[in-house]
Amino acid sequence: MVKDLIEAAFATTVELWGEPVEGIRPTMWPTTPFADGIPTLQPGVFRPSSPMLEERFKLFGRWTTASHGHWLSASDMQALWSDDGTDPFVEDVKQMRVASAEGWPNEVSVLFRPERLSFFAGSEYSNEKIYLLWLDFEDEPELWVYDANGESRYRDLAAYLQAYLADDVSAASRSWRA
Repeated sequence: MVKDLIEAAFATTVELWGEPVEGIRPTMWPTTPFADGIPTLQPGVFRPSSPMLEERFKLFGRWTTASHGHWLSASDMQALWSDDGTDPFVEDVKQMRVASAEGWPNEVSVLFRPERLSFFAGSEYSNEKIYLLWLDFEDEPELWVYDANGESRYRDLAAYLQAYLADDVSAASRSWRA
């Protein structure tokens, strides 16, 4: 099911972009290993893959010019732990994530411990990003999504993709805060 949603989302994104601008186009990169699980923001801490994420990470690694920035590969997510700067793309995405977290008091990475979060997608140029929030006793992580509409939460990857395909931004108007 997630495979079909991802393929539809990719096709929609390609259609929205139209002709490549200065060589920029949506691209799915080859898959990278994630035998240890899904890296969290806490260095050395992995979460077991969920069925939906397993399907996603078996399809491709990085997806550049995706919905809400670039979807990171498992190795990109793990590279966020490093400060060696060997991958300029990962460094730029990491710097943008940290800068936006510092300026947003209710940003998910300020609210939850790093071992409960994975950085799933981000941009090197904007505040578009997606976090995975790992909750106890749930099979799939929640997605916390940030974009020009503000903050949106989705119960899992399938719910996020269905909203993306339907161009449904109503989640931004439902706040978890009273």
